[in-house]
Amino acid sequence: MPVAVKHGVKGVVEAVAAILAFALISASLMFILLYFYSTTYQQVAPIPGGYAGENLVLFMVKDHAGNMALSVKNVGSVVTQIDYVLAFNSDYLDKAVISLESTAVCTANQRIIAPGRVANVTCTGNYLPIAVVTSNGRVFSVDPQLHAISLRRVIGIHLETVYGGINITTTSQILAYLEDSTLLRSGAINTSLLLTPVVNYTDTEIYVEGELNASLVIIGKNPLNNRTNMLIIGNGTAGSYIAVITRENRISLSTVVRYRLKIENFTGDVNFEVGIHACYVNENKACKVVFGGVASRVTLYGANVNASGVVGLDPYVFVGDINNNGNVEAILVTQDFGVGNSTTINDRLGPLHYLDATAEPIRLVFTNVPIDSGAYSSAILSVRMFFWDNSLDDISDNDNRILIRVGLYDNVSKSFVYATSLSYYELCRYRHVKPFSISYIAKDFAIFIPKTGSTYYVAVELLDPFYADGTKNDADIIVGIEYIGIGLATR
Repeated sequence: MPVAVKHGVKGVVEAVAAILAFALISASLMFILLYFYSTTYQQVAPIPGGYAGENLVLFMVKDHAGNMALSVKNVGSVVTQIDYVLAFNSDYLDKAVISLESTAVCTANQRIIAPGRVANVTCTGNYLPIAVVTSNGRVFSVDPQLHAISLRRVIGIHLETVYGGINITTTSQILAYLEDSTLLRSGAINTSLLLTPVVNYTDTEIYVEGELNASLVIIGKNPLNNRTNMLIIGNGTAGSYIAVITRENRISLSTVVRYRLKIENFTGDVNFEVGIHACYVNENKACKVVFGGVASRVTLYGANVNASGVVGLDPYVFVGDINNNGNVEAILVTQDFGVGNSTTINDRLGPLHYLDATAEPIRLVFTNVPIDSGAYSSAILSVRMFFWDNSLDDISDNDNRILIRVGLYDNVSKSFVYATSLSYYELCRYRHVKPFSISYIAKDFAIFIPKTGSTYYVAVELLDPFYADGTKNDADIIVGIEYIGIGLATR
């Protein structure tokens, strides 16, 4: 019994010592942060009244190497840019204001932060980042109480953004991630009615106006400049037109049996709100789209003969924020007009059918987040997406083919090291065909990372594998990726 008593006393003493140590560390950190903020804030210009929607929350985290880093979450209502980091050196005596643009001492995985998104700031040279300065001259610092809480318990798994926010805001920016960039121009989509370029303008400001009959309209925002991206799909009827630059250049669509019009960075008037509007699916008739303004890109693809072939990816990809949450969706769209079932051709209008399918997978490789296989053993991939297809009979109309593949990618061998897939039978549970509706889906995937010493990346493939076997396997799809995050476990 005396021995037991001695051990009990020792345990109590150790517990008390641990509590006192934690209290001293927390008190010291709070003093340093408060001193730093009070002495630094005086050097910054007053908060401009016009930036009331700007608000950031900062908290300390450990990066993958175990060093302290700064996590910056935009909880305001406007897009924010961080220009400077305020940091102490290792002995907490000297503070520095460090530019994120002109020095490599402190870096951020993204300097422009959309509302609801998170940026991570890390520093080298034994600097500890504890505050940031935005392009509007505002200072946001770590809340000492919030940091003290994070020292005591883990709030959750930190996910680093692979794709999300404003990684991509226009079609051309997809080129940075497409494994095969030539797919944007040719060889990506198999079509039952051949699409060919009719108009292709790219400039700072292009005047464009139009009045079109459309079966499908997709409107999305570019959060960087608050302009609009549009994809308008339909067939030409009497009175339909698009005028580019001057009225003398207007192009009649009265003889075009099928068209796809892409307008990017548009500012002006359009009679549709942000979102996906499946006019023909819901109403069995086209809707009228009227617009006028300026844009940086106007591209029209049309078909006026009954010829099939292989065309590029460009008219089938839409980029834009379709739900106004600051995340830009990348969307593959092979749908044109109507719906169908197991005894009819799904995408048909009158005597013609408009089936499209991917001739080969569309693969995006996100090299912005390198993964050292020697440092990490496994990962959690978190994907937020949506899906729709035009088959009323779903599983009795289409086989269970793969539509989405995501995983760990070797950029040298050009192959997946570890991948997981989503098939049609899984995805068709999350949508309603008619009337048109989509639901966002969040999926988490466990990924094994082999210890090879190589650097890997996250990659995603999007496919439409349905090009018709008679009246079966003829679905056309709309699939969008909004966010991909990764949480890594060290070895």
